[in-house]
Amino acid sequence: MLEVRLLGPVELWAGQEQLPVGEPRQRAVLAALACEAGRVVTAETLIDRVWGETAPARARHALQSHLARVRGALRRGGGDPLIRRSGGYLLDLPADRVDLLRFRALADGADGDVDRLREAVRLWRGEPLAGLAGDWAASMRAVWDSERLLAVVAWAEVEDPAALIGPLGAIAREQPLVEPIAVALMRALHAIGRTADALGQYDALRRRLAEELGADPAPATQAAHATILTSNQDAAVGSREPVPAQLPADVTGFAGRVDALGYLDKVPSLAVIGGSAGVGKTALAVHWAHRAADRFPDGQLYVDLRGFGPGGTAMDPGVAVRGFLGALGVPARRIPAESDAQSALLRSRLAGKRLVLVLDNARDSDQVRPLLPGAGACVAVVTSRNQLTGLVAADGAQPLRLDVLSHGEAQELLGRRLGPDRIAADPVAGDTLIGLCARLPLALTLAAAHAVMQPEIGLAALADSLAGWSAPVGDTPDTDVRAVFSWSYEALTPAAARLFRQLGVHPGPDFSAAAAGALLGSADELAELVRSSLLTEHAPGRFLFHDLMRAYAEGLAADPGAADRLLDHYLGTAFAAAMLLTPTRAAPIRPIEPGGEPLADQAAAMRWFAAERAVLLALAARSGGDRPWQLAWTLDTFLYRQGPWHDLVTVWQAALGTVRDEQARAYAYARLARAWTLLDRAAEADRDYRLALELYDRAGDLDGQSGVHHEMAILCERQGRIPDALAHAERALEISDYGNANTLNTVGFYRAQLGDFAGALECCERALALYEQSGDADNRAAVWDSLGFIRHGLGEYDAAVDCYETALGLYREIGDLYWVADTLVHLGDTHRACGREALATAVWREALAIYEDLGHANAAEVRARLS
Repeated sequence: MLEVRLLGPVELWAGQEQLPVGEPRQRAVLAALACEAGRVVTAETLIDRVWGETAPARARHALQSHLARVRGALRRGGGDPLIRRSGGYLLDLPADRVDLLRFRALADGADGDVDRLREAVRLWRGEPLAGLAGDWAASMRAVWDSERLLAVVAWAEVEDPAALIGPLGAIAREQPLVEPIAVALMRALHAIGRTADALGQYDALRRRLAEELGADPAPATQAAHATILTSNQDAAVGSREPVPAQLPADVTGFAGRVDALGYLDKVPSLAVIGGSAGVGKTALAVHWAHRAADRFPDGQLYVDLRGFGPGGTAMDPGVAVRGFLGALGVPARRIPAESDAQSALLRSRLAGKRLVLVLDNARDSDQVRPLLPGAGACVAVVTSRNQLTGLVAADGAQPLRLDVLSHGEAQELLGRRLGPDRIAADPVAGDTLIGLCARLPLALTLAAAHAVMQPEIGLAALADSLAGWSAPVGDTPDTDVRAVFSWSYEALTPAAARLFRQLGVHPGPDFSAAAAGALLGSADELAELVRSSLLTEHAPGRFLFHDLMRAYAEGLAADPGAADRLLDHYLGTAFAAAMLLTPTRAAPIRPIEPGGEPLADQAAAMRWFAAERAVLLALAARSGGDRPWQLAWTLDTFLYRQGPWHDLVTVWQAALGTVRDEQARAYAYARLARAWTLLDRAAEADRDYRLALELYDRAGDLDGQSGVHHEMAILCERQGRIPDALAHAERALEISDYGNANTLNTVGFYRAQLGDFAGALECCERALALYEQSGDADNRAAVWDSLGFIRHGLGEYDAAVDCYETALGLYREIGDLYWVADTLVHLGDTHRACGREALATAVWREALAIYEDLGHANAAEVRARLS
């Protein structure tokens, strides 16, 4: 289910997956629509909100482009709630799927309900519309911040004071001059016995008001201060027991992780932070514990359990328990000998207290359990490279999976480590460093350390020096990325370690369990790698390496046959999938052995290609001999139907780079030229078609020549040269019977465009009869589209509509997006000719949405029809 978040950075979510929205203006368009979800927003309003007084002359055109990309992002989440309405656009989402609107509903109807107010306040993730510039964004922040403060004050009046300290403290730091928040924080601190801190808050507020505004606190604030000052409670509730403060120093230059910090703020008792080596689990846990220290007046406990590290020897949990008991003031002689009794004593000492426990670098759930507090107000945060599903399942732990930093967070980290001036002096080099370090916090920290130690070296030179490394290397095992990875690798079972090495030959970006099986890996071994955070299951059944982890795996020795087994798996499955999509397609010039994953039907084939497209493209780029040609052949129909035509250019150029057989090269040139045609690159298309003709002529291949002339006809059509298009189509029919039905349909369509409807009808009906015999859905759709055009030309509009709708059904069945849009345009023309304007507008809008998603130039033609 789609969700838009505005109370922080603008984000789009589908369930637990964050979807990319794009650059700031696209996020601004989404925000401008989302804050009024369910209501029409005019184009003029959107332009004003996105650009304000700096709107360009072609702002309406730019807005359409941004709307198309927003629509694409929404569709990737499984919905299409962006609706064009008369006078503007409507984002058709329920109010509870936009955090701002949900906040307002909760706060407005709370009437003292603590649960509603608590939920409303927790929806805030930071500065609203963070990262968006302009007057509209600034004014909305001011308005929404005012609403937030009212809700926070109302919440503070009914919430347990202990639960208020952390959130109120954070807001007070953000808004240091807002007196109602300061008063609420003072009262909460006083209520839990921290009267001295409450009075300190007042003194700090008074000084800030005097220095910045030249004013005294308001009467209500002074009255609250007087009440606390004269209270009978002690100014500071003490204890004879020590208050442990074991946290390591807070992380220097900590950056980002706003959502993760907010998630930890909401954890009631136990959290498990998982993730790969170097991703910043410890840094997050320690930073959060420092930030939340106000919530835990009885102290902080910390231990490195050494679950992963040099030597592979994890800490015995009894050692950690005894260390905690000593920190809590239990003399060594009073600690029982039995491990169960030690854990029971720890739980007793923690009962009734508010402490935070950071259990760092845990190996497994059993190592952690003896250290956990019982019921109460303590919070334990565990970090581990393993997922510790036992704690989640049996102990109610809240899991938090940590990934690499976003690009913006990585920039922030470098800026804090190196200083903004050094980054500003060479931002391109900074971005290069981020790329080399793959946004991994540990690697970025190491790179920054190298830069700090060598201030005379520019960032560009540093980036050049790092470019040859798989990762920056530190001077101790703890700060050497490869050493840190090795600790996890060496803890694997032999079978899982072997699979890890084999996976180093996979080109990425991700892979399925079946691909791992081709490398002789079992489901158990794959699961072990995921548990160990050496792999991430980022989608059900899809796995990936972190980039630096991949580099580490590539450096390990896989057996010589691994790469061939992997390529055979993908190529065999791709061949089977391609034949499902076009069963009548001629077999490739170079035979391919079918195999790999079983696929049931066309829909399964399309899904498989969609999932493995990036992998197949990577294999085509890195393979040699005939393999790139074979991969391009298998991908051709899928890429042609779905619209990533630049990928068609890529794979066929890769094929031409390695294949030597002349007929195979001719075929590749013809397919490459067709891709250029789809991209409206006429000069390149004409060049490559002529190269294909030359090679086919040299080989005496008449079928090949006929096919090229047929494709050249389509190129001429797209240039508006219909007589030349007809000449090429008739030449194709004259040379060979190859593709006879397809060529007949093409000849018929061009004759219709030139006004010869009788001759056109004869050709297309002959073509349809041939296709009906063969069951070729792809080409039958094209004939029905031509027949629709002919019937329209003859004035038989109802028959034309029937033909177009038949074509649409067939094109949708095979998933050919471009031809769905093309046929919709023709259908709209027929509806308009009949006077059915509403129907014409509806189908043109659908066509426009498809063209915009494809980034196709035909979108402008459809916009003209709609204007």
